[in-house]
Amino acid sequence: MGRKIGTFGLVNYRRHPENPNYIVFGFNSKQEADIFESELKKTKTWFEQDTDDTDQGLMYLFAVAESSMDEAIRANGVVKSATRDPLFKNIFLRYALIIFVVLLGILAIVGYVKNSSKISESPVQTESDSTNFTRYQ
Repeated sequence: MGRKIGTFGLVNYRRHPENPNYIVFGFNSKQEADIFESELKKTKTWFEQDTDDTDQGLMYLFAVAESSMDEAIRANGVVKSATRDPLFKNIFLRYALIIFVVLLGILAIVGYVKNSSKISESPVQTESDSTNFTRYQ
């Protein structure tokens, strides 16, 4: 088993290769494995734990019964939220983006307020409004 535990490496779990009643979760670091284990223990979810030495390093594996999949998915979400990196690591860039979006919103509101009277005074005419056709019923 390599680093990509899912079909395309998009998820970190897959069905157990020998017993289809179990789902195997794989983690690349000890920190992720410890968080996952503690979350499973909090909900008293039964699991089996193992490690696999791959070419790219040690992988921590957890086999969880398919009936406990909801608890395992919740624990997996806790692991991902606890160990993910921010989108922008540079704090200056992060706050500059927030300020830019706020200024853009303020500019849009000011533009709407300044031009709202012009919009209500001059109705938009379409081609059908400017013709001299009379409707007969």
